[in-house]
Amino acid sequence: MADKKPVLAAPKYDSWRTLVIPPVLREMHGAPLASHAKPWVFLSVTNRPPLGTDFDRDYWYPIRDGAKERDSGPRYARRARPEMAGEDIYRLRHWAKAKLDEAGDIPRVAVEARMGHELPGVEGTYSEVTVVMEERIVEYLLSGRWR
Repeated sequence: MADKKPVLAAPKYDSWRTLVIPPVLREMHGAPLASHAKPWVFLSVTNRPPLGTDFDRDYWYPIRDGAKERDSGPRYARRARPEMAGEDIYRLRHWAKAKLDEAGDIPRVAVEARMGHELPGVEGTYSEVTVVMEERIVEYLLSGRWR
């Protein structure tokens, strides 16, 4: 907040990064972005940035717990997400990391970089995420996470 108005802020710890995502997610994000001229992918029910909304009540809980279909406004999955039952959106990052760790063959440096973390010590100094590692993450996500 600045002067009692919501403002867009930099990511925590300036953890800017790009992510390679499966084509299906690119398409899912491309449709709402193409539907308006604003720089944000998702807008509020009132067609403004969701800053200042009650995000948990208006967005996260209906996504997590399921919601009745609406004629206007955000479209939610109508079914609950039992794997996230009762979880705060903050825990979604932890869930995403656990799912990548579950794959078992994605290098730690790629998982941590995706989370915005740097590995400490020699491992961090001499490790680097490659295109093949990013492709493996996309392959894993497509194999069952985002079909």
